[in-house]
Amino acid sequence: MKRHHSLTLGLASLAVLAAAAPAAAQPVTLEIVHAWGGHARFHTPIAEAFMAQHPDIKIVYRAPLPSYTEGHQAILRQAVSDDLPDIWYSPYNLLGELVATLEPRGQITPLDALLSGEGEAFVSANYDPAVLALGQVAGTQWGVPFNASTPIAYYNLDLIKAAGGNSDALPTDWDSLIALGKAISESSDDSDGFAYSAAEWSDDWLWQALIDNYGGTMMNVDKTEVTFGNEAGVQALAVLARMAAETEMPILNEDQTIEQFAAGKLGIFIGSTAEVRVMGDLVGGKFAWQTGPYPVVDQTNGGIPVGGNVATILTADPARQAAAWEFIKFATGPEGQKIAVLGSGYMPTNLLATAPEYLGEHYAQNPDWATSLKQWPVAKAWFGYPGGKGTRIWHEQQLILGGVMRGDVTPEDALPALVEVTERLLAE
Repeated sequence: MKRHHSLTLGLASLAVLAAAAPAAAQPVTLEIVHAWGGHARFHTPIAEAFMAQHPDIKIVYRAPLPSYTEGHQAILRQAVSDDLPDIWYSPYNLLGELVATLEPRGQITPLDALLSGEGEAFVSANYDPAVLALGQVAGTQWGVPFNASTPIAYYNLDLIKAAGGNSDALPTDWDSLIALGKAISESSDDSDGFAYSAAEWSDDWLWQALIDNYGGTMMNVDKTEVTFGNEAGVQALAVLARMAAETEMPILNEDQTIEQFAAGKLGIFIGSTAEVRVMGDLVGGKFAWQTGPYPVVDQTNGGIPVGGNVATILTADPARQAAAWEFIKFATGPEGQKIAVLGSGYMPTNLLATAPEYLGEHYAQNPDWATSLKQWPVAKAWFGYPGGKGTRIWHEQQLILGGVMRGDVTPEDALPALVEVTERLLAE
């Protein structure tokens, strides 16, 4: 079996990696797995471009996993059977759980020594410290950020005009967004005005966005106390209930929201910047559309969570570790990031990627793609619960949030219920 011994990247393991470097020139096959089948549209060409430059390394993708949540659970199961891939793109919010489970078993590689081995000039030229921090747990670098997104607004300009709205002055606050969504809904018999699929998302990203938006946090810094049961939670649930009730918001999951918007049947929705490329392909020239920023109410403490994933190394074999590091450098480098961004709409995680020869000209010519980039100043880490409880907590929170969106549960009743179930599951 290939992963039964523990790995600590101290001086000894650095020597092992250094000794293995020449061996990396020998043919190596890497198995890689990512979430979301549709993301093969950029993962595959990244691998092809890498292999063209590194003929000694072969990239083989395992079947994509359905979502971040299901992918994380699958990886944890594979850890038990010692059948892990060499590289896994872990979602930011579940990286802590991944490390807590795999580190004691020697099944995940810390990357600090590999990064520092590239030299300070390389690291500072390619990665912003705030971006690298997204791949850290307790100060250790366990992954390099690959995809990054923030929630943004998508607008159907034709439906907005038909409802009497001003497509040249799109709303940037919740009151105006809700009012415009209501107007669109009332002006059309076959189109919905607004969608914010907080309870139907496969993870808690859009729910956390509302808490962050009002300056709140999910837990304290030490992760010993649930903290969203305060005024930030009150306001987050209140605005979610208003969205649903005042705009007669449909209850749609992520895929359904995209389909509705692309069909011209949805006026406004809040989604990921990763959908910009897909939306352009699906809409074509059927109607005019545009993106806009996610409203941030608390301009002092508020923000929005960064979605996406980090590339982690899950092999303890020195030759495959060396090869995996070469691939990660390419995938998170300017060339790999250009492919990833153009195939999705994600924000680049590499500082060099916005140069004119990579993505600079594209952003200048396609401002809808740049909306998320402008939100980096208010971007926050996507919070992950301790103790491997994140997935269970979200499944229980979903039920309560769904009740709020359907009008079955009041915000006043929902908030203590959300706090209670979160505290109970954390204590189990």
